[in-house]
Amino acid sequence: MKVQNYEFELKKFKFLESRSYETNCFEAILYVNGKKLADCGNDGQGGSTDIHFFPGSIELGREIEAFLKKQPKITPKGFNFQLDFTLEYIVDDLVQECLKAQELKKFKNLAKKHLVFKNTKGNYITIKWKKHTLDSLLKIPKGREALKQTIAQEIAKGSILFNENIPRELLP
Repeated sequence: MKVQNYEFELKKFKFLESRSYETNCFEAILYVNGKKLADCGNDGQGGSTDIHFFPGSIELGREIEAFLKKQPKITPKGFNFQLDFTLEYIVDDLVQECLKAQELKKFKNLAKKHLVFKNTKGNYITIKWKKHTLDSLLKIPKGREALKQTIAQEIAKGSILFNENIPRELLP
């Protein structure tokens, strides 16, 4: 995430879904302009995200906090209230980006062997066959026809095909 002259990113991101109750349980290191700034985390119990500056970064951290206080408030997408533009907001936003990237990677891997769609509610669905992978279905005429029909049925429901490995002739 870039905010004027500051480029923020999370590294060493670890997410514990099983401990995420009211908030995302995670730990990560916050970098700004390529330098380690802070250790970050949330215990997943609904509390705020903790940000602890590394000893050599305290001055930079305070400078960034002062800069952010001067920025306009933020209205989160889909909500009707405003939040202060803080490091906590930045970290939480970066956490969401990391989680989306992990989810995307997961479904890209699934799409190598199965059909993957995103439905109208924004959820991913996977369609697989018990005795066949996507590659084996593509090699036989009946398999290609089954794929073509399945794709057409799901698209007719408003779903979007996620796979990039389907030949054009099988798409509606």
